[in-house]
Amino acid sequence: MSSATDRLAIRARDLTRSFGDAVALDHFSLDVWEGGVVTLLGPSGCGKTTALRVIAGFEDAVGTVEIHGRTVLGADVFVPPEKRRVGMVFQDYALFPHMTVERNVAYGLPRGDRGSRVGEVLELVGLTGLEDRMPNELSGGQQQRVALARALSPRPEVILLDEPFSNLDASLRDRVRRELRAILTEARTTAVFVTHDQEEALATSDIVAVMRDGRVLQADTPGHLYSNPADPWVAGFLGDADVFESDVRDGRVDTPVGSFTTDLRGKVSVIVRPENVQISLGETPNAVVAGSEFFGHDQLVTLALHGGTRVRARIGPRPVYRAGQAARVRATDARIFAKG
Repeated sequence: MSSATDRLAIRARDLTRSFGDAVALDHFSLDVWEGGVVTLLGPSGCGKTTALRVIAGFEDAVGTVEIHGRTVLGADVFVPPEKRRVGMVFQDYALFPHMTVERNVAYGLPRGDRGSRVGEVLELVGLTGLEDRMPNELSGGQQQRVALARALSPRPEVILLDEPFSNLDASLRDRVRRELRAILTEARTTAVFVTHDQEEALATSDIVAVMRDGRVLQADTPGHLYSNPADPWVAGFLGDADVFESDVRDGRVDTPVGSFTTDLRGKVSVIVRPENVQISLGETPNAVVAGSEFFGHDQLVTLALHGGTRVRARIGPRPVYRAGQAARVRATDARIFAKG
C-alpha cells in the first residue's frame, strides 16, 4: 500500500463526532498517502460526508487530523478551512450562478495570480474556450469540471470530493469518472472522495476505505479488498455474494455448491461470488434455472438448488439460459468466515 519514500498527506486518528444522540463518527481513523486517490465507501448515514467535512475543517470533532504533517485538528488546535490548503468539490458543485466560468475558477485566488492560473487549470480540465459561459449554459459534466478547476486553482495539498458524480446521468458517469481520474493524475493531486456506489469506488481508487457506523472497517487496494473482505458484511456490500451457513468437519466445509478446505473450526459462513460459480448442462443436475438478467457483455443467472436455496452465477453472454432448465452448479472459490 505504500513504500518507504511515500509521505502521508492525511493522517486522521480516532475522530468522534455526534449530532445529538446520533453518532456520525466513532473513532474514525484513516491514512491517505501523497498522490493517491482514496474513496470513503459505505451506505447512507455511515459518516462518510461528516469525515470529509471534519478533514476540510467545516465540522469540529474529537480526535486529530494532520495534513502533510501539520496538525489542523487536535487538543486545543483548530485550523480554519481556508488555512488548511484543502480544496473541496461539493455534491451540488456550489458554483456561483451569477459568475462566469472564469470568475468561478478565479474566486479566492490572489488578484495577481488569476490570469495565468485560471487558464492553466481550465486547460487541465478541458474547458479552454468556455471562460465566458455561465453555469446554466454548461452540461452537468462541464459544471463538475468547473467545480474541480475552482478547487484546484489555489494549488491545494489535498482535494476532497463529496459524491462528485451523483448529479450526472448514467450515460455521463463513466466518462466523467475516467476524466476526473486522469485530471487528478496529471495534476499529481492527492484526493479523497465519498461515494455509496461500489463500482465507482473500485474503478476509480487506489485505496477504498469501507465504512459502517462511523468507522472504517477495512481499507485496501480495490482488488485485494474485493478478493479478501474482512468479514461477511464487507463482502456483501462490495459486490454480489451468496452466503451458505455450514459446519467444519475434518478441515472441510460442505455446501450445496462444493466442498472447501479451511483452518477454521465450528460453524462458518461461506461467501460465494457469482463470478466463481460455474454452470454445466451435461452433468447430473443439482439445480434449476430460475431466471436470468442479460447485460450484453455478461449475464447474471439465478439458480434454485435442490432443497430451495438459491445461488447466482455471473457468466459470459453465451449460452443464454432459460428458466426451468436443469443444470449442474459448482463454485470454484469461496471466502470462509467463523460465525461470530
